[in-house]
Formats: sequence, C-alpha cells, structure tokens
Amino acid sequence: MPDLVQIIYISRSTFAPMPAERGIEPSVARILAQSRINNARRGLVGALYFGDGCFFQCLEGRADAVDALCAALLRDPRHTDLRVLERRAIERTSFSEWSMKYVPLDAPMRALLRRRGLARFDPYQFDRAAVAMVLDMLRTGSDVATEPASGMHHGPAAPGRWIARRAPWALALLAAAVAAGLAWMQRP
Repeated sequence: MPDLVQIIYISRSTFAPMPAERGIEPSVARILAQSRINNARRGLVGALYFGDGCFFQCLEGRADAVDALCAALLRDPRHTDLRVLERRAIERTSFSEWSMKYVPLDAPMRALLRRRGLARFDPYQFDRAAVAMVLDMLRTGSDVATEPASGMHHGPAAPGRWIARRAPWALALLAAAVAAGLAWMQRP
C-alpha cells in the first residue's frame, strides 16, 4: 500500500471574485481545469469549494506528490494566507474518481453558516467540527460537471455541460488553452 495522505487547506483568493449567482468564478474555472489535468498526471485526487473569496480544498495521494503540490501552492500568486488545517495518513482516497471535484454547496453551505452564526463563507472561522462537515459535504455532493459513472472525471461544468458529459477532458483542455493564451497576451 502506498504512503497515502490527505490534507485539507484553506486560502484566500488574490483576485476579486464575481457574484456567486453568475456561476463558477472564471479564475476558479481555470484553476479547476489546470488542477484536473495536473492532478491526474500526478496521481492526486481531491475536492474544492470556493466561496466569498476563500478556497477550501482537500487533496489526497502519495505523500511526496501531495507535499510537492503544497510547496507549489505556497508560491501560487492566485491565493494567499494558505493554512493547512489537517494532514493525516489515510488507507484509501475519498475522491478516487475525481482528479478535482468541484461541489457548489450553496444551500448546504448556507445552512452550515447559519448554524455557526456566520454571515459569509470564512473557513478561517471554522472549528474542527465545521471542517469535518464541509469535508463530508464535498464527499457526498455532486460535481458541477457530471456525476461519476466510471473512471476519473476532469471536466468543469457550465457553460459546456453537454461537452463535459461527453468529453470532460475537452473542456478542461480548452479552459487551460484559453488561460495560457491570456497569460501569453498579458506578458510585457
């Protein structure tokens, strides 16, 4: 059995997020697309929630691959204030069918926030019980793209739900290509 670990980390975005009612934040969609490709290549799996400018992410895989990605995340300019909430050894992964699952937890998250007396999603205010509840929501919630039927899923969702259901990798590649093109055009 390989040396598997799970980490749960939180961070704040450095970009100004658009209102949640408008769908997946474009910067988050690009992060998802790239993560789905890179994680599949690295043998990592996980799940992500983004709300009110904060990330909540669970990553699972071989300890060396998870630690290498964590080191890279600390240098990633798209987020700041990264805090690892938990790192533990696991016997098997919780998200084995997903290179990066993205769960829009709107109603369940609002209910959790109300129970905790919070007006907005701020995982820096969460105790261990709240972290466990969010992790459970990520495990049981539906990915925005598709339900897992077989194999690992990579593709982000709307727009492009039709494409994501039939060729999830195509949308991820398209989003990554657009992001790369935008980065190239913004070079000095």
